[in-house]
Order: sequence, then structure tokens, then C-alpha cells
Amino acid sequence: MKQFGLSLLVLFLVITAGCTSTNYSANMSGVSDYSTVVVKDYTAMGIVSVHATEIHSAGPLGIVKTVEGSKVTYSALMQEAVRLGADDIINVRIDMTATYRATAFDWLIGWTRTFTYTGTALAIKYSERLETQYGDPQLGGIPKAPEKTNAVRKNKGGAPSLR
Repeated sequence: MKQFGLSLLVLFLVITAGCTSTNYSANMSGVSDYSTVVVKDYTAMGIVSVHATEIHSAGPLGIVKTVEGSKVTYSALMQEAVRLGADDIINVRIDMTATYRATAFDWLIGWTRTFTYTGTALAIKYSERLETQYGDPQLGGIPKAPEKTNAVRKNKGGAPSLR
């Protein structure tokens, strides 16, 4: 009887020690990353914000794993900026919040983890356009044709081959 009681105590401790809850928020790139950009005159149009949710889950025994939803993308932030009449975005920050409960038996019963992303940026409108021979480089115009490198050639049969 004493062995049985000790076994139940050990089982209880394993189950309670194996359960953890996570509610974690962080900047996606850790400490803010900075880069040097070309200095141009601009007018701030306002702050844009985008939210996205991504759900990761696995079935019993981890046989079926799924990922649904999406992360915040640059293009999603740009779409919001364009609605304000902006040309570009600067000071982009993407934060992630993870909410889930992990147990020692997740591999057996399956699990679900939810990640919520919030992206913010400052939408700006350039004061002066940069004039180039290739047209407007600010979100408009047609990209120039790629330079010919002759790296890919066609043989007599018409099949491509690398140089």
C-alpha cells in the first residue's frame, strides 16, 4: 500500500510539473534592428497597423501537423499605407504574442498554439521625386529589363544550357 501511495504521488508530481502555460510577447527581430537609408524629404502621413494570426496544431501522436493563418508582411503594411496616400513606410516594427498551454502529454493528445502578430509602421509621402532614366522608382513605372549575361544559351535543338 505504501508503494502504491508513493507511485500516485510521483505520477501527480510528473503531471503537474509537466504542464506549462505560455503568454509571451516579443519583437520579431529581437532588439530593434536599424539600417541606413537614403535621406529624402518626406511628410509623415500617419501610423499604419496590421494584425495577423497563425495557428499551429498537431494531432494525437504528432501524425498530422497543420499551420493555418499568416504572419504580417511588408506588402500588407504597404497596402494600408497606400490607403492613406503614402509612397513608402519606415520604422517598421512587428511584435509577436504566443498563447498556449504545454503539457507533458502533448505528443499523445495533440496540441494547439496560437501566435498573434501586430505590425506597425510610419507611412510617409516623399516631397520630391527622384528622376532617373528608368522612370519613377517610387512604387510605379515598369522595371527595366534584366541585363544580358549570356549565362544561359540555347543549343541547336533549342534546349537551354548553362555556360
